[in-house]
Order: sequence, then C-alpha cells, then structure tokens
Amino acid sequence: MSSQQQRGQQQQRAMLGQLQKQRAQMAAAQQQQNTGNSMQIQMHTMGSKYEDLPIMTAEDISFFSATPGSEVPTYFKPFEFACQQGLLSIVQSIIASENPTPAFLHHGLTCSLASGHVEVARYLLTSGAPIVRETPSNIFFAPFEWHIPLFDLLSHFGWTPNTPTFYGAVLLPRTVNNIPLLRWFLDHGADPNAGLAQIGNDRRGGSSTRSCAALEAAAAHGELEAVGMLLDAGARMEYGVPLHLAAGACLPGANPHVTRVIPTRKFDIGRIPIMALLVSRGADVNRKEVTQHMVAQYPIVHAVMAGAVERVRWLLEHGADPHAQGDFGTAIEYARHVRCDEIVNVIENFLKDRG
Repeated sequence: MSSQQQRGQQQQRAMLGQLQKQRAQMAAAQQQQNTGNSMQIQMHTMGSKYEDLPIMTAEDISFFSATPGSEVPTYFKPFEFACQQGLLSIVQSIIASENPTPAFLHHGLTCSLASGHVEVARYLLTSGAPIVRETPSNIFFAPFEWHIPLFDLLSHFGWTPNTPTFYGAVLLPRTVNNIPLLRWFLDHGADPNAGLAQIGNDRRGGSSTRSCAALEAAAAHGELEAVGMLLDAGARMEYGVPLHLAAGACLPGANPHVTRVIPTRKFDIGRIPIMALLVSRGADVNRKEVTQHMVAQYPIVHAVMAGAVERVRWLLEHGADPHAQGDFGTAIEYARHVRCDEIVNVIENFLKDRG
C-alpha cells in the first residue's frame, strides 16, 4: 500500500471518528432536551388527578384533569357526550376514524364509568384506554346498581381491589356503605388492612398492609354488618382506633372543634351495637391513642365531644375510665367546658354510684 493510500485511509478514519463524535453530541443534546421537556411536563402535571397517564401529544396534557381545557381535538365534545350517554356506535365511529391517543380514550373511559355504561367502557378498554390510579374512583359517581359490574369489568383488564390510588390509598374504605360491593371487594381479594402508606410522601408509592382505614370508616359511618364482615376478613383493630371513631361519630357537617355537637338520640345509640361488637372482639375501652396530633385520645372523651350521652353511659358501664386524661382533658372536664350538663350528670352519677 502506497503512502498516499495510507494517508487517505487515515483521513477517512479521522472523518468517520469526527462524524461519530458529532452524532454522539447531537444524541446527548437531544436526550437532554427530552429530559428537560419531560421534567417540565412532570412539573406542570404533578398533583393532577390523572398525572400518571401516558403522554403521546401536547394535547394529552389537557386530559390530566377531570375537566379538560381548551386544547382538545375538535371531535372531543361529541365523543365525550357519546361516552356519557352510552352511545356505543358513535364512540366506535370516532375511534375508528380519528385514532385517538390513550389519554383521550381514558377521558371517555372515566365518563362512561361515572355514568354507568358498561359496554362503552368495555369497548374503550379493548381499544387501549389505560387504567391509572384514579380511574376506578369514577365508578362511585355511577348509580349503585352499576358499581359491581363496572368494578368487575376493570378486574378483567388488570385492576384489582388492592390496586393503590395516590399515596397508597385503596378503595375498600369507600365501599362500607354498600354491603354487596363490600362483599364483592372482599370476595375478590381485597386486603382489609391495606391503606395509606405509613410514610406518606410518595405520591405514587404502594400501600401499607398495617392500615385500619376500612374498619375505621365502617365503625364511624358504616353498618354493623360491614364492621363484622371486615373483622371476619381479618381486619386488625390494633392498626387503628375504630372504637374511638365509633364513639365519636357525628352527623354529617357536625364538627366538635367548631361548635358543640348535639346529636339525635337515634344517631347517638346507633353506633352502640358497633361499639359492642368491637369490644366483644377485643377492643379496649381505655386504649390511649398515640399520635403526634392533638386528639381526644380515649373513646369516652371522643363520645363526650360528639355529645353522645348514651355512648358515654355505655362506655362507663363497660369499664371506661372517666378520669382518663386526653389532650382535651378528662371526659367530665370536656363536658363541663362545652356545658353539656346531661353528660356531666351521667358521669357524676356514675362516680357517685361507684362509691
């Protein structure tokens, strides 16, 4: 090989090396730009209801909220209307002609779930609509009779009753006022001890398996049957304070931290069977709630704060200590503070009779 040919090959290798270097620099710059764009999108959408949707186009960001903005395709309104009204043929026609993105399809899915249209939801799922963390919660807007069919539909597309929403929360606590749905959840593997992650700063993290959220919700707002079902399914009382919440249950809108609560007698005694069930299963009427927050700490003080005369009486008869000192004082101290003379008399008479 002549020296001239050798120099030519060296020049070609040098040019090739320079070209490869330039390509690598361009690729790195593109990757940095993509990363920057991705970070900007994440910052823009973080905290949105559907922030975990896939992004295929700039318009997709509009679907991160429950009410998309103006940056949507022209066929959005008729598609949304068809999903809300259960007009399957129109939904099929739009999808076939427009080839919408997963985020667009997801909005239609949330509309059909909230309206109780199973077949439209099924078609959207088979067409590629994703199920993200807050998708299933739309079912609770639908009429009760469609809850089970809709959750059952989602279960055939990868969702389970233990799939977490944000911060690890699950949907089981929201079923305690719908006994058939609660039974469906438990029959399909819902963990009665799943709930918010104990370290609650990971928005997209998994669930804790030491939560009492479902049992507490049932104790405070659900039916006796719901409490029994959860206990039979393995709900652990020691993971929370269900007795405290049953004792302190208030009517919707009532807040003892704002003003004195005066429940009806029917509502007052309505929680007592639940309290009795919890105690029969091992709940301690004098258990002190340990928390970093300022709370009543004892079931009897919770009952006083709720203005629940009969619950206070029942707790005393079942061993509650009227001298237990919580963050808001003892039961009688709090009753005197809010001038609830009837509860004061109940406690004073109890102490007098005891000796």
